[in-house]
Amino acid sequence: MKKINIILYTFLSFAIFTGCDEGFEELNVDPNSSTAVPAHLLLGGTQLTYMNTMYSAQLGGDMGACWAQQWSKVQYNDEARYVPRRGNIDAVWRNMYSSIISEANAMYNLADAEDNSVLKGASLVMQAVGYQTLVDFFGPVPFTEAINGDILQPAYDTEATVYAGIITMLTDASALLATGNGSITASSDLFYAGDASKWKKLANSLMFRALMRISSTPENQNSKMQGLMGKMFASNEDNAQITYLGAAPDANPIWETIVNGNRAEYKINSVIVDILNGLNDERLAVYAGTNASGAIVGKPSGFGAATTLPNEALGYTYANISPLGDKYLTATLPGVLMSYSQLNFLVAQAANEGYISGGIPMASAWYRQGIAASFAFNGISSATYLAQEAINFSTQSDARSKIATQEWIALFGQGFESWTEWRRNKIPVLTAAAEGDINEIPSRFYYPTTEPSLNGASYNAGVDVIGGDKLTSKLIWQ
Repeated sequence: MKKINIILYTFLSFAIFTGCDEGFEELNVDPNSSTAVPAHLLLGGTQLTYMNTMYSAQLGGDMGACWAQQWSKVQYNDEARYVPRRGNIDAVWRNMYSSIISEANAMYNLADAEDNSVLKGASLVMQAVGYQTLVDFFGPVPFTEAINGDILQPAYDTEATVYAGIITMLTDASALLATGNGSITASSDLFYAGDASKWKKLANSLMFRALMRISSTPENQNSKMQGLMGKMFASNEDNAQITYLGAAPDANPIWETIVNGNRAEYKINSVIVDILNGLNDERLAVYAGTNASGAIVGKPSGFGAATTLPNEALGYTYANISPLGDKYLTATLPGVLMSYSQLNFLVAQAANEGYISGGIPMASAWYRQGIAASFAFNGISSATYLAQEAINFSTQSDARSKIATQEWIALFGQGFESWTEWRRNKIPVLTAAAEGDINEIPSRFYYPTTEPSLNGASYNAGVDVIGGDKLTSKLIWQ
């Protein structure tokens, strides 16, 4: 009897377990865990990470706005003296490759599977933005072998190769965005809420900026500029920018550091104060606040090595040096990738240099539009300013100086971009920071600290091209 019971129990157990296995996989699928990610969900993250990197006070402030001599600091001044924290440089490299380029590439592949050409175009724009940031900050970087999981030590491509790839990406992006095949989900798009026509203008405007950056090099593609006319930004409404929210962690990173983080050492630079005062420029009252005495006073770049900061004797104190203006310390200050104002100055330069038709008259028209757009962005009228005779120019040399100076002024707040365009133009004339670790304004970043050990052969080849991994090594467009 016991033997029969054992056999019966075994049979029933087999039947129960066999029956339970039927449909097991379906029952154990978590409906809240997606196995396929819609492509559009990757867009907002790439946009936000990029803009947060550019607007970080410790990145775009310390190594951008301070190096462009628009901001200064009255304490904790190492970066402003050209001693950047290597971990911060590592973070820029890491963010570009892992959070922007890789994510945008994944978005492209998913959008391709969804037959969404428009979103593929937007993904190419973001990849191009990431690569241009890298090549402009470092020089030779991985491009043709980058973000390939099968290649653990990607080769460093020359700057010319990377730039050719960037321009191809933006050309392809513009064509894809024009197809009307597919769409960009509005809630996922922090720049344009899904407006593909504005994305196309952005692709073309970024291409013009890239072409201008290498316009003086043997690798230039200047003939392409004329074909972009009429296809780019047409007003401030086309600005590629993120509107930040009113509280951390979704506020503008400048506000999060300086105001919310109580890091009041960030101040206005005396160079921009002097230039704007000399031009009777009303933007000064927007760019800078008043000091404890009610005046706008800037501090020169540097100090803090032999000369202690804060410094009462020199007046380089928290109370005496003016802070940034209220607009630029607002939580909701937009994070700008590229503006209509900057495009106008780039087109003005192109006309002045003969890359597009129109000469000085065309250059003057675009230059004045750029000034007006900058004033409008800052909430003030440009009428009185533009009426000044000193603003005008009639020669190519004078135009070159005034256009570049006005672009530098208009890029206030966009620390990395103001430093980069200054590196290209070398206008206005700036001198190195006092007590700097090097005797000139940096031309580039050091490569990340991990590259010599993790990708040594490629790193060494890249370093050889630019003459050493130094802040003063020159890039092809400088």
